[in-house]
Amino acid sequence: MANEQQTEFWSGSGGEYWVVNQQQMDTMLEPLGAQALARIDLNNVHHMLDIGCGTGSTTLDIAARLPEGARVTGADLSVPMTDYARSRLGPEGVSNANFMTCDLQLDKLDSGTFDAAFSRFGVMFFDQPVVGFSNIRSAMKSGAPLAFVCWQTPRENLWHSLAVATAKKFIEMPAAPEPRAPGPFAFADTDYVTSILTDSGFGDIVIEPHTQTVELFAGQDVRNAAENFARINPIISAFMTEAGDDKAEPLIDGLADALAPYHQNGALHFPSATWLVSARA
Repeated sequence: MANEQQTEFWSGSGGEYWVVNQQQMDTMLEPLGAQALARIDLNNVHHMLDIGCGTGSTTLDIAARLPEGARVTGADLSVPMTDYARSRLGPEGVSNANFMTCDLQLDKLDSGTFDAAFSRFGVMFFDQPVVGFSNIRSAMKSGAPLAFVCWQTPRENLWHSLAVATAKKFIEMPAAPEPRAPGPFAFADTDYVTSILTDSGFGDIVIEPHTQTVELFAGQDVRNAAENFARINPIISAFMTEAGDDKAEPLIDGLADALAPYHQNGALHFPSATWLVSARA
């Protein structure tokens, strides 16, 4: 089944982790998503698609900024994340947003529904990306803008590479995935991104580099931040769960030592490197 691994992870441990840590992850990612969203003139939007909306923070932010009468639909394949996103609509008084639990690679959308589409790190997980983006394009009106942010290479994103390098000293890590395999860094190669969008029918493709410091786990000392930091990575997290405290503690101690230089003013601060991608359907 297409996208089976992604569905299993994001509707299981991956999605559950994000629900619990929604505020921390939004603190890290919100400034980066804002850079991509700025590529779309929200004043001209009537119905927007938020691709890979997760726990709904981007969707709710867009809803608050749309003109009167406009709306936004958040789509994600994670059951726990979209359930949580829906639960936020009433308490936050949002009436111009809705959420769909669906796989945009597999589930066909009505053609010409959206006049804009956006994603904050939600487009790199298709195992057949041209199929996924073709489905998205067909759901957009002709000429509608698309904008998203995705990661550059792991080497240029220390928040990831430092944790992996440290963990390798304590546990056996699997071989690194193929550079274009579904995952956070699948779109690190701009030629690959361009080919996907072109083959999916998009035009006017622009890809710009962006670097920015991100913050993680504010209000936590470096030891607690290290433990939470380790749980971002599903492989390290699984080891910690299975190994028990006696074996997991040395890994956390080692990670705390590695993170200490980046722990300032009660939070972790890391450089990040992303691509800001825009195109038209």
